[in-house]
Amino acid sequence: MTSLSQALSAAMFRVRTLASLSAHARPFLPRHAAGRPLCLPRYAPRISALNLRRNYTDYASRTRTCPSCSAPLPTALPVCSNCEYIAPIPESMTYHEMLGTPYEPNPFVVDVPQLKKQFRAVQAIVHPDRWVSRPPEQQAIAAAMSSRINEALHRLSNPLRRAEYILAREGHGGEETDKLDDMELLMEIMEAREGLANATSPEEVAEIRAENDAKIQETIQEIEQLAAAKDWPALRTAAVKLKYLQGIDSAAAVWPANVNDH
Repeated sequence: MTSLSQALSAAMFRVRTLASLSAHARPFLPRHAAGRPLCLPRYAPRISALNLRRNYTDYASRTRTCPSCSAPLPTALPVCSNCEYIAPIPESMTYHEMLGTPYEPNPFVVDVPQLKKQFRAVQAIVHPDRWVSRPPEQQAIAAAMSSRINEALHRLSNPLRRAEYILAREGHGGEETDKLDDMELLMEIMEAREGLANATSPEEVAEIRAENDAKIQETIQEIEQLAAAKDWPALRTAAVKLKYLQGIDSAAAVWPANVNDH
C-alpha cells in the first residue's frame, strides 16, 4: 500500500508540474499554438500589378554580364566590347529594352532625347564598321543588330509609330484599311484638306497647321492615358485618329504641293 501511495503521489506531482509549466509557457506561444486560430497580420505584403511592373523594370535595368568573359555588358544587347562576344538579339526583346527604356508601367511614355542618346551609344558598339575585322558570322550578326536598332529608334521616336508598335505587341495591331469612325473629326479633316487646297498664302497654311497641331497634341495625351489604362481597343481607335491628323500635318508641310497626294 505504501508503494502504491508513493507512486500515486509522484504521478500527481508530475501532473501539477506539467500544468504549471504549461500555464507559464502559454503566453509566449504563438496564437495558433495556444489554441487560437492563426491569422495573417494585417500588414502582410500583397502582390499587386504595380509591384510586378516595378520588379520587371528592376530586372530590365540590372547589369548583365558577358557569357564569354563575365565582364558587365555595356547595354542590354548580347554584345561585349571587352572580348568582342556577340550573339543575335533575342526575338522576345522589345525595342524599349534595346534602347534602355522601360516598357512598364506605360510603354507610350518615352524620353526621345534620351532614346537618341542611347541609340548612339548602342550603335557605337554594334555598327558593322566596328566588326569588319571579325569573322563573317559576327559581321552578319552586327549588321542585323544595327538594322534592328535603327528600326527601334524609328518606331519609338514617333508617337504614331510608337502607338502602332505597342498595339502590335499587345495583339491589337491595326490595318492599313482602318477607317476613322468619328464623323465630326472626319468632317474637320476634310475641311482642313480643302483649306490647304484653296490656300493662297503661307499664313493661311500656318493657321490650318496650328489648329491641326492642337488636335494632334490632344490625341497624343489621350493615347498616353489609354496606354496607362491598357485599354488597347480604344487606343487603336485613337491611333487611327492620330494617323489622319498627321496626314494633314504632312500635307501642310509640303504645301503648295497637291494635298490630295498625302
